[in-house]
Amino acid sequence: MRVKSGSVNIREVARVAQVGVATVSRVINGSDLISRRTRERVQAVIRRLGYRPNAQARRILGHSQMICFVLANRPFLHSFHAGVLQGAETAASELNHHVVFLRIDVEKKTPPDQILLPPILEEKGWVDGVIVSGAVYPNLISRIKALGLPLVVFGNNVFDVSGQSGLDQVRYNGTRAEFEATKYLINLGHRLISFVGDIEYPWFCDQYGGYLKALRTSTLNPIALTGKGPGTFVEYGRWAAECLLKGKRVATAILAGNDEIAYGLCRSFRRLRVRIPDDISLIGFDDREIAAVMDPPLTTVQVCAPEIGRCCMELLVERLRNPSQGVSTRLVHTRLVERESVQSKLGPSEESGRQSLRLSRTAGPPESARASNQGGGDISLRGWSPALASRK
Repeated sequence: MRVKSGSVNIREVARVAQVGVATVSRVINGSDLISRRTRERVQAVIRRLGYRPNAQARRILGHSQMICFVLANRPFLHSFHAGVLQGAETAASELNHHVVFLRIDVEKKTPPDQILLPPILEEKGWVDGVIVSGAVYPNLISRIKALGLPLVVFGNNVFDVSGQSGLDQVRYNGTRAEFEATKYLINLGHRLISFVGDIEYPWFCDQYGGYLKALRTSTLNPIALTGKGPGTFVEYGRWAAECLLKGKRVATAILAGNDEIAYGLCRSFRRLRVRIPDDISLIGFDDREIAAVMDPPLTTVQVCAPEIGRCCMELLVERLRNPSQGVSTRLVHTRLVERESVQSKLGPSEESGRQSLRLSRTAGPPESARASNQGGGDISLRGWSPALASRK
């Protein structure tokens, strides 16, 4: 007969299972320091007695098994970061943890000690660690670090990540991914290639560096819009289309900083009777849901958002289980997804030769790879004035 859970405490479980209280605590909190046989015996006793660990007791022990996912400066329904959250939550379930979601807006210039955080972060014991995604400023990282909580960030979206020491992060190699996408266009015969994206955003800055590097290797000149533009990314794309068509050199191919910018470009080009890909080829970045249903379907660099979330959670749990381990950067791979928005500029004989020497379309190492930095650091990004300067 099962005893009422309220009358059973951890000491009773330990006595029946013939182990110490500390061993029961480790089993409850998913520790790897327990043998499989002991874990199964303790779990069987817990089920038989109907024991349910008291939440307050877990807080006192310092093991809430709760991870806080913080989305900074982004809408709640942002599709990319929703994918990151989904991946983190799936991994948490497999690792016997739970996720609580928080959205927060933080001004870039707010001093760290003046950033107001929700009580679930401020009060000790509610959460074991924090994952931060969104558009992340250094002041928010400093504020969370001051709480003494283990922290993992989505590194591509941290402004001035180089200034953050001792930071566990997950990232993709945006520089190499855009380098490969640019080379893909060059190998298709394109010589006038534009990049569109405000490089004040660190992820666009990384991609822009890869674009410049690829052009340099083929002695081509850049045509780029990299400054501030109007409104949302879609509005930025609409505005960029008109700017690019007014330039002295009109690109035959465009690399959009993300799929939203690509969508805005596509909308404006259609209104201006510019055909994709007949007149201008177009490549996006991220592979959002919209990419596959655009007309024409968008060729884009795929970044697997759920994999980013999964890696963030796994890295954080590793940190919780081994607090003394070294700082880690985990890289998630990207790949070019070919659809129908790119057209070759090669003649028949050149195209035949290209088919015999296919370009590799995987950018970055496999998901399990680790590195101390992103690479591509030899690129000077700020010293070049874009051919089509937009307002800063």
